[in-house]
Amino acid sequence: MKAVARPSSGFTLLELLVAVALFAIASALAYGGLRAIVKAQEQEVAFKSRLARLQFAMGLLERDVSSAARRGVRDSYGVPHPAFEGEGQKLELTRHGLGNALALPRAEMERVAWVKRDSRLLRVRWPVLDRAPGTKPIEDELLDGVDRIEWVYLDARGKPLRQWPPTQTDAQVFPRAVELTLDVQGFGELRRVLELPLEPPP
Repeated sequence: MKAVARPSSGFTLLELLVAVALFAIASALAYGGLRAIVKAQEQEVAFKSRLARLQFAMGLLERDVSSAARRGVRDSYGVPHPAFEGEGQKLELTRHGLGNALALPRAEMERVAWVKRDSRLLRVRWPVLDRAPGTKPIEDELLDGVDRIEWVYLDARGKPLRQWPPTQTDAQVFPRAVELTLDVQGFGELRRVLELPLEPPP
């Protein structure tokens, strides 16, 4: 009696090739989706980090302006400067509130400046009020990607001015407020109006 051949229970070469191709397509789609999710998460983290830096910079600026002190200074050449001065690209002032945890015999005021250099927003501070020759400032980079910065100074009547003080006789006068316009990459144009104290804190 002749034996009947059993049909094979395995896969044909064509079926294997189709299965491998489908697996490769599914893997590519899964990798692409995972990569997109990871990239989106990285972008979100980067955005939140820049937003936090922007908020920190604006908060620090607000504290500087609200703590303005009526104390002029002399630069390293002995030239006097008013307590508060500025132009379109730079703001410089004396502020109260310099930390003195060790109760050292020094002023509890600080001279600071806000300026844009290249595409960076810098806060410049000096270790002393009246500088000696060779006194070097400390520069803190607070924000990058700054395309434009503009300061406007509002006098007691609200008139906008491009520099402060407007005249030499107004050297001891504060503006009523300052208006800052920042054009920051990823955030667009930002505008902030900061009032100065009528009577700076002692």
